[in-house]
Amino acid sequence: MKKLALIIVAGVLVGVPQAFGQHGRGGAPTTGGPQSEGGKLIASFEYPPIEWQVPAVGRDVTRYEMGNGMVVYLKEDHTLPEFRINAMIRCGSLYEPAEQAGLSQLVGTVMRSGGTEKLNPDSLNVALEFIAASIETSIGSESGSASLYCLSKDIETGIRLFADVLRRPAFSQDKLDLAKEQIRKNIKGRNDQPGSIVAREFDHVVYGNHPWGRILEWETVKQITRDDLVAYHAKALAPNQILLGVTGDFNSGKVKKALEKAFGDWKKSAQPAPARPAVAADFKPGVYFIERDVNQTNIRFGHLGIDNKNEDRYAVSVMNFILGGGSFNSRMTSKVRSDEGLAYSVGTRYETGSNDLGTFYAFCQTKSSTTIKALDLMKSEVDRIRQAPVSDDELEMAKDSYINRYVFQFTSANQIVGQLMSLEFDDRPRDLLEVYIAKVRAVTKEDVHRVAQTYLHPDKVSYVVVGKKAELDGDLATLGQITAIELADPVVD
Repeated sequence: MKKLALIIVAGVLVGVPQAFGQHGRGGAPTTGGPQSEGGKLIASFEYPPIEWQVPAVGRDVTRYEMGNGMVVYLKEDHTLPEFRINAMIRCGSLYEPAEQAGLSQLVGTVMRSGGTEKLNPDSLNVALEFIAASIETSIGSESGSASLYCLSKDIETGIRLFADVLRRPAFSQDKLDLAKEQIRKNIKGRNDQPGSIVAREFDHVVYGNHPWGRILEWETVKQITRDDLVAYHAKALAPNQILLGVTGDFNSGKVKKALEKAFGDWKKSAQPAPARPAVAADFKPGVYFIERDVNQTNIRFGHLGIDNKNEDRYAVSVMNFILGGGSFNSRMTSKVRSDEGLAYSVGTRYETGSNDLGTFYAFCQTKSSTTIKALDLMKSEVDRIRQAPVSDDELEMAKDSYINRYVFQFTSANQIVGQLMSLEFDDRPRDLLEVYIAKVRAVTKEDVHRVAQTYLHPDKVSYVVVGKKAELDGDLATLGQITAIELADPVVD
């Protein structure tokens, strides 16, 4: 039985028909030559088809809404005596004013580190350590998160502590000062790593004054007070702005009662969810050069892309895999790294999951003396995929890669609940996960060619280059007008 299980897993990894429930026999297809004894043995195995369905709410996961608007997803999993809650919160730095940049990050940190109204930070840590539990909180660009892990025997205690952290954080001043000091140190050292510089400045060039392009400064962080954190929490954290994903070894009826006891009297907010500041759909072509005394040039070039509502996102993902997103299977990696030996890290990214316009970009690290050569080769691959259809083999490899790895996004109860909960959080179609495979399979060579011509814009590219200009192998001005970006030492006083 163990051998049979291994063969079935191999089918999921390699053979799309086997992975999705069609009948077949074990082993790899022969090429007409002699077959080894082991190959004959494998080929003789017979097994039932693998039946796999994309998990769905109602069949695999329970969803319900509490009286105060908090949404709860439940999935029991009695494999191990563990219990988890993962919360998604509708808040983020995307919604904070420029003069309070950094506030969301501080709230996300100090909400946990600063203790609660009932337990100071040390007491909260001791209480969690006593039951071998953990609670973590953070707030990013578009969402906040909070998590609880504990053993199933401590579910009620864990939920009570988790609710205290979410509902009644103390935001202690000393932990706020510590969190601000950590941000200050990060700002002070932000120009130390060329890779971090090129990523940050690319976003700043492409997104401009939008929050996604904002560069955090100490001047705004140092002015944030504890009162600001308290006001943010009171406004942004409300039960009707939170989704809870609950998984593990538990009884659903008992957990529902525990959640009601912990969160049921939390009053919903009458305020609507914050409005998203829209990304301006414009381009900023040109070369943005940052002089640094380094022996390797860091390159990132690209432009604004598409959002997650665009129906071409499946074809765009396949196109990007072939161009530079498929690692050693991609054209750009094969050409720049394998054939020419100019870079260890090279490729492309095309963001298709963003709620607003994401970015397309190509990236590379290469010697100063091969900078222009590497850039020319990368550009030529972008041009090539726009000019002619891809091959049948390239198309099938890209589609198979996406389809075969799709099942591995649902290997645990925690992943299943997270995937389904994300659809609601991002206001995506509820059947999106179910149609994904069919949408990828339906992509044709003509689709790839069309989206390459439609969503790749060589004439609108922003090039951000970090390197030593005197050692470059050519003139960057051949790519466009050069704008020098001066990286002054950050002000952290």
